[in-house]
Amino acid sequence: MLGEFPIYYAEIATDDDGITCVSLVDYPAVKSNFVAFSKHDMPKREALRFATLENEEQHLLLGVIMRADYPIYRNEMGEEFYIVYSADTIRHMAEKMLYNGYTSSVNLQHNGENIDGVNLQELFIKDSSKGIVPKGFEDIEDGSLFGVYKVHNEEVWQMAKRGECAGFSLEGFFHLNRKEDELKAMMAECEEIERQLNELIK
Repeated sequence: MLGEFPIYYAEIATDDDGITCVSLVDYPAVKSNFVAFSKHDMPKREALRFATLENEEQHLLLGVIMRADYPIYRNEMGEEFYIVYSADTIRHMAEKMLYNGYTSSVNLQHNGENIDGVNLQELFIKDSSKGIVPKGFEDIEDGSLFGVYKVHNEEVWQMAKRGECAGFSLEGFFHLNRKEDELKAMMAECEEIERQLNELIK
């Protein structure tokens, strides 16, 4: 239950803050796996966009880099808490990621070693009002950040197909800020949802 631990909002407060790398991980903290597309199973919208590669597997990974307004549990040196990234913070960090040129900064399981042959092809924010809703991610919150990575590295591609890499996890620097009013409202909303669920299962 969220009320048990403090909740912090991640913010970009200095020039050094923001995403520095994206890691391919087996268990993403955002609880949303990516989809590995080949030319045979891509949705029509993506198939048209990448039509120039129709004679070979697309080798594309589409997934959530960060969910908006979604509490992420953390346990650092025994301190348990949640981090929340707002839609505004996510938009800001996406802009900085592109500006700083971190399109090829990718590693495996946060091991600190960049891997060759995995490059960012698209970075976009889900916005239902504009029809930007990737297939298979309808339940993800608007304002969430998505990435499409081109995988030239065959070993990494096979790992993704086997499920050894299931999603994205960001690395970076962020200031953490507690906003008591917003936190109380969020906890009240979560507790109400929990109450409704309990009613349904009785």
